[in-house]
Amino acid sequence: FGKVLELIDDCIAAGVDSLVADNEWPGSEQQFSLLRDKVRAELGARVVEIALKVEQILTIGHDISKKLRGRLDLALAYANADIKQQLDTLLFKGFVTQHGAAKLDDVKRYLQALQKRLEKLPVDPQRDRLMMHEYQKAAEAYQALLGKYSGKVLPAEVEAIQWMLEELKVSLFAQQLGTPYPISSKRVLLAVQELK
Repeated sequence: FGKVLELIDDCIAAGVDSLVADNEWPGSEQQFSLLRDKVRAELGARVVEIALKVEQILTIGHDISKKLRGRLDLALAYANADIKQQLDTLLFKGFVTQHGAAKLDDVKRYLQALQKRLEKLPVDPQRDRLMMHEYQKAAEAYQALLGKYSGKVLPAEVEAIQWMLEELKVSLFAQQLGTPYPISSKRVLLAVQELK
């Protein structure tokens, strides 16, 4: 029950954040009062909208977790560990606020891509390994870049590369789901290079 309340709080916080982001930041006490009243009036509807998306996301996440628990094939162990790690970076305590309401549709698509990858994995584990090798080049370059920001708040352009990596996985493992922009490991490497 406590987890449910935490999740509701997470949805409410994300709702407040998204409503504030939709409006201009208040420059006076009067503007602040107007914004507060607007947020109060629209919060209920926004939280319901967010909660419905979160329910879909958690259902897919639960399905992936369940399938991973049933897998004992050593040949697939590396891929399964990678899927589990990706799941943990997408779904965690406070993920709704952390990712933000605007990102929830993308998070759902990333999870759908994980589902597709899990379906294809036993059929062609070799292809999965090749795709993973392609992804790894970009991921390692990003990890090296993160080392520069150890203990600091990540700039938005560095965080954007994390989302590029998620899009890269969609492109490699579930191309049929589509990405909002063209993506490849080369594009990620170039983005990293620009920030070095």
